[in-house]
Amino acid sequence: MKDMQEAMLKVLNVNKLICVYICLLIFGCSSSKESFNKNFSNYTVNKFKSDRRSIKINALDKGFPYDTIPSPLIIINNLYFGETSFFRPKVGKHNIEIASPGKVSVIIKDLVVKKGDSIVINAYLKEDTRPIVD
Repeated sequence: MKDMQEAMLKVLNVNKLICVYICLLIFGCSSSKESFNKNFSNYTVNKFKSDRRSIKINALDKGFPYDTIPSPLIIINNLYFGETSFFRPKVGKHNIEIASPGKVSVIIKDLVVKKGDSIVINAYLKEDTRPIVD
């Protein structure tokens, strides 16, 4: 009987450790939001604090229902990154351009990235109504 009680206590201790591990995994990896949000007519910038620097760019159609634009063209500091929307930038100022065929480009100048910044940019690209010239 005593052996059975000891076995049950070991099982309970293991279950407690598993619960503590899961709680640490869920709550320990979350990023805390910094009080930095910029809202402009054609883009928003939200900064969070995390262990690793990153920039995530979401290109959205400016017209309702704000559909995601697949494969936007990204240019950072005059370097073309193609259709990638996730970056690990250096610390410093960055100029970002988000473009898509048939849409007006969104240009973000002097975006400051600091150590530990995780930045989410939502760019709202509107229809380009300019005529195509030969």
